[in-house]
Amino acid sequence: MSGLYALEAGALIQDHKSTRMSLAGLFGAGLFYAIVVMIEGRWSDPSVILAAITEICLLVAALIRPPVTKRDVGIAILGLTLYIYLSVALGILTELTVMAIGGIVIYLLVMIQPKFPLTKRAISTGIGVGIVMTFLGIYLALKIGVVYFVGAEMLGAIILGVRGKYTKEENTIVVAIANGSSMISMGVLITFPAIEIFAPDVAPALITYPFIVFVTGVSAIFGLLLLAPMRNRFESQPWPQVKPQAECIISMGLDDEAKKEVVTGLAISGTWVGATRAAEMATGTTLASFPRLLRPIIPSAGAVPDWIGMSNSPLVAAIGFFMGWKRVLTLVLGSVISLLIWVVLEGAQPVSYGVHLHRPEILYLALGVFATIVTNDVLSREDDKLSVQEFQALVNQQAVGGEPSEGIVIDTPHKASEVPNLMKLRKELFSMESIKSEIRFLIEDPREFMRARGGIVPPWVALLSISLFTIVGIVVFFIIRPFTGLEIHWSLFVLGAPLALASAYFTAKSISETGMLAGYVSDLVAIPAILFFRATFQAVTTFMSMLGALQDAAVALLVHLKLGQLTGVRGRDIFKAVFLGAMLGTFVGSLMTYMIYRTYHFGTTEFPAPAAQLFGFLVISLQGLGNLVLPGMDQELFPGVSPVIQFLYLLVFGIVGYLLGRELHRRGLSPMSLVVGLLIPPATSAAMLLGGLIDYRLKKEEGYENTVPERIDTIEMKRNRTSRILSGMVAGEAIVTVIWVLWSATLFILG
Repeated sequence: MSGLYALEAGALIQDHKSTRMSLAGLFGAGLFYAIVVMIEGRWSDPSVILAAITEICLLVAALIRPPVTKRDVGIAILGLTLYIYLSVALGILTELTVMAIGGIVIYLLVMIQPKFPLTKRAISTGIGVGIVMTFLGIYLALKIGVVYFVGAEMLGAIILGVRGKYTKEENTIVVAIANGSSMISMGVLITFPAIEIFAPDVAPALITYPFIVFVTGVSAIFGLLLLAPMRNRFESQPWPQVKPQAECIISMGLDDEAKKEVVTGLAISGTWVGATRAAEMATGTTLASFPRLLRPIIPSAGAVPDWIGMSNSPLVAAIGFFMGWKRVLTLVLGSVISLLIWVVLEGAQPVSYGVHLHRPEILYLALGVFATIVTNDVLSREDDKLSVQEFQALVNQQAVGGEPSEGIVIDTPHKASEVPNLMKLRKELFSMESIKSEIRFLIEDPREFMRARGGIVPPWVALLSISLFTIVGIVVFFIIRPFTGLEIHWSLFVLGAPLALASAYFTAKSISETGMLAGYVSDLVAIPAILFFRATFQAVTTFMSMLGALQDAAVALLVHLKLGQLTGVRGRDIFKAVFLGAMLGTFVGSLMTYMIYRTYHFGTTEFPAPAAQLFGFLVISLQGLGNLVLPGMDQELFPGVSPVIQFLYLLVFGIVGYLLGRELHRRGLSPMSLVVGLLIPPATSAAMLLGGLIDYRLKKEEGYENTVPERIDTIEMKRNRTSRILSGMVAGEAIVTVIWVLWSATLFILG
């Protein structure tokens, strides 16, 4: 039935004259199907009863109700969200539930009269680009552990240009939907791979589509408004990640030549990957890497493990260009060390990648390098402190070429006589009566409420959001416990939720100042959770991922609010777009993650999930310490050797990793790239060398001392052209693989 809805929806939007009758026929068919299912014996099934009631309401609304208003949409979204989560929590999510949800969504899309920039073409383009970018993020996170969101604004500009006149406002909506979906899908992606890799007995029963949807959605919904009241605190920050994106959107009245370059990359990558998938289906063998893909011609090539050689992926090769050649070389260094461990310690045996990656030597090396990263982060924050003389010089200097909003503002100190009045005002602002009054005002007229406050969300909204997150978490994971093998103690939510708010704040501060995501505060919850509460592995990983997704959703809204400010899109339109992206990531992104799990599994050559590997090992190590067992001592590496000697042997690898990471940092290289290189297949690193080589050659040309303007322009044009083609190649493989995964999902559902 959901497929029928999708086909009908396209026709409905085109033909407004017969919209009501078409909707009535569509919902009548849904009601008929629900009645047939009841007659067949499922008359007492709550999902069938709810679906029938929903179809009746939609049928009546389609015939007699006026067009949908924005307030109707808000109420419908809240009701829809409640409907979905009750279905998941109570275990009654069936095909009838999906049919009813699809009917509500189609009714809203067809009957609403959207206003610029939230037009139907902007929303539909955002959903299409969002599907591609969400899969791209999931794919990269599971493949190499590093995510680069490349080309959302470019794909949006091309599609919008084909379907009419390009506008920066509509493309901002497209980017907010697409990247919002991607960021939120990434937040929980550690949980599911880690559970399969480190708790394989629990994984089959626990990792289900409803479980992934619930964990993602709860975190996304309650996380969106977490930092909204603090929006003004970040207004004057440089936002190095957002400003170039805004400039790109504003200046992207893409000429035909630029579009052609992106499409060229799309065609090359899509054709190559499509042909590879077809050949794999025809031969029944994997062609994911060279030289293994030569096995039909040279049988001896099959003896080489599929994680050694070079990955057969245009996307992975292109990502090397965007990473930069220095990061790629550091990453390759990690893979070379991993390869040496395979040759020297494992005797070059044809073991699977999962077995190889569980060598404690690799994990101790990674932990040693990771310790360098944390240490450097702490020391760099100490270095950021200014002396009195430096602070005075910074305040007194004139801003050159910057915006007034980027300057330093020093508040005038309040007089002693003003303090009592200020304390009285503070008491009034945070009194319960004031909060109750604001809640009533917000419910009665949300638009007028925000207009009266100048677009500023009140602080109590963040407290309400984190409180509801805590309550829902305790009710579902401690009281109801609908998911097999998973119970999260109530004290973890009480302890962790406030820390998540603090972690989200520091993460937003990091990305607004440096463009990099870096949050360690919420990770501290894992220590008492394991050592004191003795939480299970799946409980710790699920809870930590929920906290991570909570802060990712909060940061996603802040990032796109800043983007909207720079491109001239109102905050309320950005919020709606990011919320739509959150729903897209919750349902479609979760389906992609689930289908990758069912088709390929995690911790394999195809999807090694390096971030989940590292986090899982940290949790296992803490659990071992709680049981007085040192990390890595559960494996007997050398029969007959004392455990103390074995621990000292592994400790040497940790020290070497720390020293190596410190040396890389001293030379201005990335220790994190070394960690990633240790945890991903060498075949993936080898493919990224191709992109890194292209970046090196271009930067070498840029480095020539030549002041001729014509040469500078030529080099810049060459880099832009290369960037567009490679962006197209990244998107091309993502599109083909998305289609492949969704096709597999369709066959799985129908079969």
